[in-house]
Amino acid sequence: MRWLVLLLVLVAGGCATPAFSAEQVGLTMDGSAVLDAPGLQARAEAELSYTLSFGYVARTGTDSVSCWFARTGPAFEVDTRLWCGPVQVPGTAAATDWVPVPLKEVERTGAGIRLEVQPPQVPSQGSRSTPVGKLVRTDGRETTADQGVGNAGPDFLAVLPDEGQALDPASAMVRDDQLELQVTGYSSPEVWPTPEGDLRAEHGVALRVMRLRVMRHGEVDSAFQQTPWHRWLPQPPEPSLDVPGRRHPLPADRLPDDGTVLIVYTVPVAGGQEALVLDTVGAKSLEQRIAVPSGQVIGDAPAVLRRAPGPEAMSASVPVSVGSPEQSGSVEVVRARLGRQRPVWSSGQYELATAEPGMALLELRFKSHEVPSVLGSWQTAGLLTVVLPDGTTARQVGARYSGETFPVAGVYEVPEGVRSVTFSVTAGTVTLPQLGTVAVTGGTGVEVPLDF
Repeated sequence: MRWLVLLLVLVAGGCATPAFSAEQVGLTMDGSAVLDAPGLQARAEAELSYTLSFGYVARTGTDSVSCWFARTGPAFEVDTRLWCGPVQVPGTAAATDWVPVPLKEVERTGAGIRLEVQPPQVPSQGSRSTPVGKLVRTDGRETTADQGVGNAGPDFLAVLPDEGQALDPASAMVRDDQLELQVTGYSSPEVWPTPEGDLRAEHGVALRVMRLRVMRHGEVDSAFQQTPWHRWLPQPPEPSLDVPGRRHPLPADRLPDDGTVLIVYTVPVAGGQEALVLDTVGAKSLEQRIAVPSGQVIGDAPAVLRRAPGPEAMSASVPVSVGSPEQSGSVEVVRARLGRQRPVWSSGQYELATAEPGMALLELRFKSHEVPSVLGSWQTAGLLTVVLPDGTTARQVGARYSGETFPVAGVYEVPEGVRSVTFSVTAGTVTLPQLGTVAVTGGTGVEVPLDF
C-alpha cells in the first residue's frame, strides 16, 4: 500500500510539471537577457485582472486570459511590451483583441535587463490592438494573435455588419435632433455564427443580439461648421447600451450614417433591465432611456422626441409681392422639422435654441421664387408667420439668414403635440439695403401638415 501511495504522489507531481522549464527559453530585448520574465508575466496578469473587473475589456476566445511576449527578431528577441489576451474590447468586432502592457527598463547589467510592468494600455471603445509577430510564454509555449472567436464573457459587446439574419421583431426608438436609433430586431440565441466562428456565452452570462437602425440627421446649413458660435455648439450625441451592472458606449465610427448593424452582447443570466440610451450633450443636456426590446420609455422624455422629425422634403407655397412696382412671386416651405433644439442666428453668431418643457421647436426651410434677389433677409424674417390651430400666432424663436430677400429658415415654438400649422407672409414695410423702403404683401396662408 505504501508503494502505491508513493507511486500516486510521483505521478501527480509529474503531471503538475510543465513541459518546458522557464529557464529553457532565454528571452532577449535589444540583445540583453530579460531578467525574471515569468515574474513580469505574472505581474502583468494581475494588472489585467483589474481591467477585466472594471469591464474595459471582456473575456473571449477559447483560452484563459494570460500575458505573452511578442517575438520580433531571431531566436527569442521580444517586443518592449507584453500582450495580454485573448480579450474583446467592447464595441469592436467579435474577433480577439490584445491589451498591450508596456515594460519600463529600470536596470541594465552584464547579466541582463531588469524591467518594470506599467499600467495596461487599454484600447479605446471600439478600437482594436493586435501584436505583431509570434506570441511566446517563458515556458516555451507559442500562439498566434488571431484566435477567431469562442466563448464571450461578461461585458462582451460586438458591433457586426447586418447580413439579414433572422431575429424576432422588435420596436423601440430614441432620437434627438441629430441622431435617431431604432431597434427593429432582437434575439437570445445559444450560439451566434460569425465569419470567424461560432460565438457562445461562457458560464454565468447569456447572449443577446439586437438589430439597430441608425439615422444621422444632416445639419441644415453647412455654414454652421465655419461660423462663430455663442455658448454651446450642437455636439454629437452619445449613444450607449445599458446592461445590468454596465454601460457600454456605442462607438460612433462603428455605426453607419444611415443603415443597420447588429449589436451582439452578453448579459448576466440572473436577468435585469436592458436599455438603449441617448445622451444629448452640450446646451441643456438630456439623457433618454428606452427599455430593450419593448421600447418602453424609462423616466421622462420630451414628447416631441417620441415623434418622427419630419420628411426630408415637402412643398407648401404662399404668394408674396415685394417693392414698387410690385414683383410678385412666392415663398415655398420646402422642409418642416420638429424637434427640441435648433440653431438660430443671434447678434452676429449662431446659438442653439431649446424648447421649453411641453413645447417643441418647428423649423421651416424656405425657398423664394420670382422675388427681388437682394440682401435683407433679417428685415423680412418677422413677416414670416406661423399660426397654430387655436388661432394664436406661434412665437418666432429665431431665423437663419442668407444673401436673399427672405431667410433660409425660421424657427418657431409650438406645442409638442401639434399636428398642423398655417404659414403665411404678413403685410408690412421693410427697408432693404439695395431697394430702400418697400412694401411686402402676402396672400392666403397655406397649411403645413405636421402629422408625422
